[in-house]
Amino acid sequence: MALVLVVDDDLSFRFFLKALFETDGHEAVAARNGAEGLETARKRRPDLVVLDVMMPGGGGLPMYRAMQADPALRSVPVIMLSGVGGASFAHGLSMCQAADRGRDGGRNGGGSTEMNEPFAYVEKPPRPDRLLELARRALNGTGNGTAGMAGQPERAEQDGTGATPDGISRKTGQATASPRAATHDAKENERMPYKILVVDDDPYIVKYMVDILSDNGYATCSASDGSEALEVLKRERPDLVTLDLEMPNEWGPRFYRKMTREDAFRDTPVIVISGLSGIHLAIRNAVASLKKPFDPNRLLEIIRDTLEKRGELAAEAPATHQ
Repeated sequence: MALVLVVDDDLSFRFFLKALFETDGHEAVAARNGAEGLETARKRRPDLVVLDVMMPGGGGLPMYRAMQADPALRSVPVIMLSGVGGASFAHGLSMCQAADRGRDGGRNGGGSTEMNEPFAYVEKPPRPDRLLELARRALNGTGNGTAGMAGQPERAEQDGTGATPDGISRKTGQATASPRAATHDAKENERMPYKILVVDDDPYIVKYMVDILSDNGYATCSASDGSEALEVLKRERPDLVTLDLEMPNEWGPRFYRKMTREDAFRDTPVIVISGLSGIHLAIRNAVASLKKPFDPNRLLEIIRDTLEKRGELAAEAPATHQ
């Protein structure tokens, strides 16, 4: 497990990146600007730094220059993330090097530090799978990702809703649509109904979702954070989990990582329901992701389809072992 330092002034984007790397099995720490990032880097000695270029209170370029001047941090791979074009960043880097050489009178000693290029440069918003691929290459020491730096940097794809990790939304308790009655069979008649675990720290949302699910024939259980959810998961053995991401004590992606380490729950389907834009991409194996306020009819449709498929697979399982 590697330690990844995320440095970005945008709160939502820090959440997105931190969740992305934690879900991929790494430890992630975050800083709000270059000055705070440099202090954290010197204290924690990360294995990889993901660094925004344009930030108030200490930008990415000064932090990168300071890292290059520090023997303990010089070899740490850095992935630069920004809305500033890769060619512009490369030009800024070369100007800094020229200024350093000018102050040093053209000599290599003194205050001049020859700067290496960052491992990679990716334009915001990044495509999560591409960012993780670059991170793995950086951590494994295989090649580099700077080939497109002065040409055409990576551009991220938006999700189907057009959402990108560029802002943070407040949680909202009520959905605007009224749910229609579901027409599913809630397991075979001789069995107990499917059970759904609702994980959210907002009691109003929990109550709202429990009412919807109960009215449509599901059994329910709930938890207010990831730590409690893990206990409820082991006790109640739900058939499906709806998961908020931003919660106190232990947030959604960390709970999901612990859940999937348990053999008994590795295949339990998860539906992400979050008020954060873009961060749902962090849980890449979720069966679906809904942004608050969500359409309850759509939620019921996803739940029905997911559990029906799960039931069909369970019914086919004995035949595959004959």
